[in-house]
Amino acid sequence: MKVSTEDNAAPELEQYRDYLKLLADLQLNPRLRVKEGGSDIVQQTMLDAHRDLANFRGKTDLELRAWLKMILTRNLLTVARRYGTHKRAAGREVSLQDRLEKSSILFHRQLVADQTSPSMKLIKQERSEQLAGALLRLLDDERSAVVLKHFHEWSVAEIAQHLGRTQEAVAGLLRRGLKKLREHLREEA
Repeated sequence: MKVSTEDNAAPELEQYRDYLKLLADLQLNPRLRVKEGGSDIVQQTMLDAHRDLANFRGKTDLELRAWLKMILTRNLLTVARRYGTHKRAAGREVSLQDRLEKSSILFHRQLVADQTSPSMKLIKQERSEQLAGALLRLLDDERSAVVLKHFHEWSVAEIAQHLGRTQEAVAGLLRRGLKKLREHLREEA
């Protein structure tokens, strides 16, 4: 893909909004979401990308995605600093970039085996975008439960406490969320 920096580039960037939203939701500390939503951070990321698109030197879709992820990471770090989450013990800190990379790996892990051919990269990208879209079609609490359980590896008890629900209610959210997720992915296949 040849990346354009002309006025018609806006739709090209828009196609990454759902993907960035999912990455932001995966990385944003769930306790900060009440103060700053993933959509707000993605919106700032899109504004920054539009503003700086003339300086983007990449030529491929993968380079554009990496550039957008870098902007998203910077914006996530800004939010973390704004609310003082950087004051934790340095020994316990995991860099946000490492966590973003880990979540991207988790995101892709069971979709497609790691292949290097261009066609396999395209398939992997399409499946990632399908998963992002399917996750965003879930109800907010279903998506939160699924993301916290399967991407943040929280226990059902932790999710219940965070969402202010019973463990049984969270188990129901997980069952319904995963069922809907499978259905949405089948629809798009």
